[in-house]
This record gives sequence, structure tokens and C-alpha cells, in this order.
Amino acid sequence: MKERKFAVTGIVISLIVIGSLYYTNSMVGFPDGHLTEFDWFYKKVIFPIFMTINVLFLMIFSTFIYVKKKAGYLLIAQLLVLIIYTLVNYYFSIHLENGQGG
Repeated sequence: MKERKFAVTGIVISLIVIGSLYYTNSMVGFPDGHLTEFDWFYKKVIFPIFMTINVLFLMIFSTFIYVKKKAGYLLIAQLLVLIIYTLVNYYFSIHLENGQGG
């Protein structure tokens, strides 16, 4: 029963992350359509990789509801991927031209 709760928690986290990624990707270049270096890198590299990883997490957690597997370890892996994504996103937003001005 505890593993099923971990799987449901992972599904909820995946859906929230996928929704926020989709929203963030749709707002890239808003309002004038100008893409900075960071925007281009986000759209072409970060977004596809991280969206694919989260869809895979969603599919795996969905199967873990029906199959009694250790979902806790996968939940920890998902949280580590979220931390890595946050760090990568922050690093490249600082080091690539982001249109923030000085």
C-alpha cells in the first residue's frame, strides 16, 4: 500500500512538472517574439530532454500502481532529476544572454 502511495505521488509530481514545463515553453519569447540565447537553448535542448524524462517517469509510475515494485527509489530519482533541472536551468540562465539587462 505504501508503494502505491509513492507511485501516486510520483504521478502527481510528474503532471505538475509537465504542466509547468509546457506553460514555461509557451511563454518563451513573449511578448515580442525575440529569442535570446537562453530561450533558444531552452526550447531546443532543455525542454525536450526534460519533458521526455518526465513523460517516462509518468509512464513508469503509472505501471507501478498495478505492479508491486519499489516506487520509493524512483520517487527519489525523480526528485534528484528535478533538482538537477533547476540547477541546469539556473546555470544557463546566468551564463547565456537572457535579455535581462544590467
